[in-house]
Amino acid sequence: MAIRDLTYTFASLNEFLETYETGISNGGMFIGRDRFDGELAKELRLDLVLPTGRRVGPLHAQVVHVAPDGGVGVRLQDISEQVKAGFRQVFEFVADVRDYLVTSGQYVSRTDYDAGVQQAHSDAAARAGVAPSGAPRRQGRGIAIPDLSSTSPALKGSMSDRSLRDAMVQLAVEQVTGLLTIRYPDDRVRYGYWDRGGPVAWRVDPLSEDEVLGVLLFRAGQLTKEQIAESLEIMETSGCRQGEALVQMGVMSYPQLIMVLGKQNEFVLQQVMQDRRGEWGFHLLPSLPEQFLASSIKVPSLLFRALYSHARDMNSSELLEMQKPLLDKYISFDPVATELLGDIKFQKKEAGLVDVIQASSWRVRELFSVSPLSRAMTAAVIWALDEMRLLAYEETEDLERYLARVGGRITRKKQQLGDTHFNVLELHWICLGPDIQDNYNRMKEEFKPSRFHDLPADLLSALDQINARIDEAFSEIESDRDRRTYRAKIVEKDMILQSAELLGNKGEMAIMRRDKREATTCFAKAAELIPNEPKFREGLRRSEGV
Repeated sequence: MAIRDLTYTFASLNEFLETYETGISNGGMFIGRDRFDGELAKELRLDLVLPTGRRVGPLHAQVVHVAPDGGVGVRLQDISEQVKAGFRQVFEFVADVRDYLVTSGQYVSRTDYDAGVQQAHSDAAARAGVAPSGAPRRQGRGIAIPDLSSTSPALKGSMSDRSLRDAMVQLAVEQVTGLLTIRYPDDRVRYGYWDRGGPVAWRVDPLSEDEVLGVLLFRAGQLTKEQIAESLEIMETSGCRQGEALVQMGVMSYPQLIMVLGKQNEFVLQQVMQDRRGEWGFHLLPSLPEQFLASSIKVPSLLFRALYSHARDMNSSELLEMQKPLLDKYISFDPVATELLGDIKFQKKEAGLVDVIQASSWRVRELFSVSPLSRAMTAAVIWALDEMRLLAYEETEDLERYLARVGGRITRKKQQLGDTHFNVLELHWICLGPDIQDNYNRMKEEFKPSRFHDLPADLLSALDQINARIDEAFSEIESDRDRRTYRAKIVEKDMILQSAELLGNKGEMAIMRRDKREATTCFAKAAELIPNEPKFREGLRRSEGV
C-alpha cells in the first residue's frame, strides 16, 4: 500500500492548541484541502511543524473520512514515545499561554465542552460514527456485526464476577483485536468492538433510539428538532451515519465529532464495567468490520482510576488491615504488566510511587515510609494495582535481581551528584520549604545503608557519597534565605521574574475557578520567588479565603 509523506504547519499557537485538544489528543485530526496538493494515499507519514518552530513526527496516519470539500479526516496510529515527549516539551511552554487564552475567551477549554457532553451522558449512552469513504453502505442502522456462529469465544465469563475486568487487562497486554459480546437477561445483546487492546465502538441489539447520537445531542440542547430531521433526510438519501450528516450540515466540526465519539465510547465502557447481570464472551478477529474515528480507549487507565476511587471510598483502617499479610513481602511489578504502566494516566505523586517501586527493592511496609503519597493513598494505589494483577510479591528477592535494581538506582543517583542542590533532592528550582523537607526525608530513607545487603565495595562507597551530597544539598537550601540566594546564583533573574508573574496569573485564574489548592500553591511559589512583592502576598491571603 502506497504511503505519502505530508508536512502540516500550524499557522498559530491557537490553531495548534485547538487542534491538539479537539483532535490529536483523541487520536484524530482533520486536514483541510488547502493543506495538500493532489490526492492523498490512504496511509500517511505526517510531520507537524509547531508554532514554536519545533518539528514533531513522523506520525503514522490513516485516512478514514473524506469531506465534501476534499479535506480528509485521519486517525493517528501508535504515537511513539519520542513524539509524545515532543508534545510534552512544547506543552511545558504553552500551558500558561493556554490558560491565558481560556481566561480571555479566545479559546474554548475541553472542560467547558466536556460539561455539555456529560449532560448527554447522564441521559443515555450512545455510539454513532461515520462510514469511511469508499466503504460499502450497510443495510439498516448500526455497526455491522460479524458472523461468529461457527466459532467459540476465546474468553468468556459472567458479568457477576471480576472475570471481564481481568480479561480487559489481558486484552490490553496482548493488544488484541476482536468483538466483545454481552448477553443480558432481557435478551438485549451488547457488542464492543476492540482494536489493539481497547474498545473503539459499541452497539446494542435491538437498536435503542435512546442511544442514537442525534437524540443525545438533542437532549443536551445541542440540536434542534429541525436539525435532527435534516440529518435524517441526509442519512436516508446518502446512506451515511448521523455523525457524518451533522458534519456536512456544519452543526459540528470533524474534531468535535471525534471528541464526542471518544467520550461516548468511554462512557459506555464505564457502564459496562458496572453491569452485574448477564454473560460475556470475546471472539478474536483478524480485523474489525469497519474503520472507526475514535481511538481505542486505554482500558488500564480507566480501570485503575475506577479501582483507586473505590479504594479511597473504603474505610482506610480496613484497607490497611487487608494488606497486613503483604507487609513483609517484597513488592514489584509483574514483568508482563509493566507494558501497561505507560498507558495509565497517573497523577504526579502516583507516578512518583510507581517510580519508587521500579527503582529499588522494597518490602511493602518500607514502601509506606518512602511513598510521596499519604499512607491511606499509598494503600489505595497498591490495592488498585493489585486488583489489576499488575503487582508481584515475593518472600525473598533473588540476589541478582536485587543487585541489578539497587545497583542501577545507586549508580544513577551517583551520576546526579554534580547537579544543582535542587536536582540532587529531585526538586524543581521553584519549590517550597515543605517540599524540600519531604524529599530530603524520603531520599535519606531510600539511601539508608542499613536498608541494603550484599553490596559490593563500589556501591557501598557510592552510598556514602550520595548521603553526604544529600545532606549538603539540604543544608544549603533548607532555609528560605539560603534557598533564595542559591536560586539567584543558578537561575537568571529574568527567568525568576517571569516565572513569578506566570504563577501569579495562574493563581488569579485559580481564584476565579474557586480552586483554593491551586491558587494557594501558585501564590505561595510566586511569593517564594519574589518575597517582597505585595501583590503575591495579597494573592496568597485571598486564595486562603476561597
